[in-house]
Amino acid sequence: MIKKNKLGQQEILGFVLIVLLVTIMGVVFLSFSIGKSRPTKQTSAEISNLLEASMYHTTECAVNYVPQYREVQDLIKECYKNPEQKCLNGKGVCVVLESTFKELIDQSLTVSEVSPNKAYILKIQYSSLNSLNETIEILKFEEGIFKNCSSKPGGSHSIAVTLSSGTIDTELEVCRGEI
Repeated sequence: MIKKNKLGQQEILGFVLIVLLVTIMGVVFLSFSIGKSRPTKQTSAEISNLLEASMYHTTECAVNYVPQYREVQDLIKECYKNPEQKCLNGKGVCVVLESTFKELIDQSLTVSEVSPNKAYILKIQYSSLNSLNETIEILKFEEGIFKNCSSKPGGSHSIAVTLSSGTIDTELEVCRGEI
């Protein structure tokens, strides 16, 4: 009977040692994982809402006649279809699109060294649904420097292109860091 108790105690001790060893290895692995804190890319409802609202902002560009000023999403389509097209005021459609979008983002996101938002990048590109990986860059601009980001929240907005089998995707990514 005493021999059986000793064997049982040894088995329990062995089991406790194995659990302890696995726990220590897990803590070491976890500390290495957390120690290499890379910026995380995440979808932000705030940024997605900013993009959604900006699509309906009326610009200073009228293409056909003066009271018909285009919204941002219309200028995106116009810029994709004919990048050389001009507004009635003589400015290029793509130029008005970029300046309007930049102004909207700058008013919504304060980007500087002393604010939480360190930088942003906006990409507008056409993606074909017919062929694989066919993308055409329509517009891309950025503000600030993407370094030392603690997180990279982003958002996107898609526009279906009529009479075409593709979409125009607008993506905004923000570099957030410590103040």
